[in-house]
Amino acid sequence: MNDRLFLSSDLLAQHDFTGIFSLRHGGVSITPFDSLNLGLDIGDDEPHVQENLGTLLKTAGIPTPHQAIQVHGAGGLMCQGDGYVHQEEADILIGAKPACAVGVRTADCLPVLLADLKTGMIAAVHAGWRGTAKCIAKAAIKSLCSHGSQAEHILACIGPCIGPCCFEVDEATAEQLADSCSGAEGYIKFDKNFHADLAAINRLQLLRCGVEPHHIEHIKACTSCLKDDFFSYRRDGEQTGRHLAIVAGRRAP
Repeated sequence: MNDRLFLSSDLLAQHDFTGIFSLRHGGVSITPFDSLNLGLDIGDDEPHVQENLGTLLKTAGIPTPHQAIQVHGAGGLMCQGDGYVHQEEADILIGAKPACAVGVRTADCLPVLLADLKTGMIAAVHAGWRGTAKCIAKAAIKSLCSHGSQAEHILACIGPCIGPCCFEVDEATAEQLADSCSGAEGYIKFDKNFHADLAAINRLQLLRCGVEPHHIEHIKACTSCLKDDFFSYRRDGEQTGRHLAIVAGRRAP
């Protein structure tokens, strides 16, 4: 996998959307951000980050994505036109125009990319445990539906994140995640310690909102286990890079 810059969503590609999840190699950042770090204001040199972003976008053939200040909440931001980093807080970014792109940064948290088959609207969701406990997947679907979408027309690609093998949580966190939606308690396991499956809980939230099972794709990879391919905040601490998950809308004809 180490010759690739990103993983792609086959489901989104089948319907003329582009969804990618960056890997950690193929960039110019040096240790401890080696090498395709896409996170600003975490200690890496900004020119390196900008070069990394340019390389990723050119290789994937997508426009600059809209990004925001992520705060582990469930707030959203409507985006259109050319992408840039908004100085606004949001963990759900919604793209309203066909050629728009939106993205979220992660380093163990779960990225979820959404696309509406009928309206062409897209969304990128940053689902850490706090956002998951606040039902961020439900909030994202609700926001799309408030702008004309229907849940049964929405595609969802769940990207790489820290897996239940590595995601140990305390009892209070386990309880919040278990209470996030009906059935979520089934994805909290106890074996000396509590372990949570973020991807499975968010998938369940999507299903509870009416997203069709065959419209959900999951790219399974534990960011903590796979050190060669992924940055991990839990594994490496604050001095680690950030990935970017991007969804780009259908191009105007």
